[in-house]
Amino acid sequence: MTESPLHSFCLLPSSFILLPLIMHVIRLRGPWELEPLVRYVDAGGGHREETADLPHGGKTRVPGDWAELLGADFLGRVRYTRRFNCPTNLDAHQRVWLVLEGVDHDAELLLNNQPLGPMRGCAAKRFDITPLLISHNELWIDVSLAADAFHDAEARGERAGHAGGLVGEVRLEIGRVAAT
Repeated sequence: MTESPLHSFCLLPSSFILLPLIMHVIRLRGPWELEPLVRYVDAGGGHREETADLPHGGKTRVPGDWAELLGADFLGRVRYTRRFNCPTNLDAHQRVWLVLEGVDHDAELLLNNQPLGPMRGCAAKRFDITPLLISHNELWIDVSLAADAFHDAEARGERAGHAGGLVGEVRLEIGRVAAT
């Protein structure tokens, strides 16, 4: 886990004054557990899901794809799991956001068994996870890549023809919100 301060600015609409906002960043690079859940098998115009004879998962680092552990041509749904402790010394005006900078191709996110929502592609997405945090947290990111998307350059851009996975950085951002 790598930590660094992130300096950005907050524009307050009522006054249009830029106030500095110092954010603490915790990068969730590794270790991540990677576990294949289902394999998508061609079923004449679609696919069916198989759970037998899946490749073994293992430990991995993020960002990256699953090619090394599952093979470059693996199509299916894979669970990435990362455990982390709750950031300490949070006060009432601080929030914690989970930021994902890219998944390939579709993902569902859960924190402590609570759904955060879906994500698709390489556009970054932020989730306010402050109310879901407990002492010891477990993040699941289920990433899916189906055959119809594998070679689709329109849907996947330069990633077309490559293995899926968590291809962007995953991090926690801790910042202060204005007191009301």
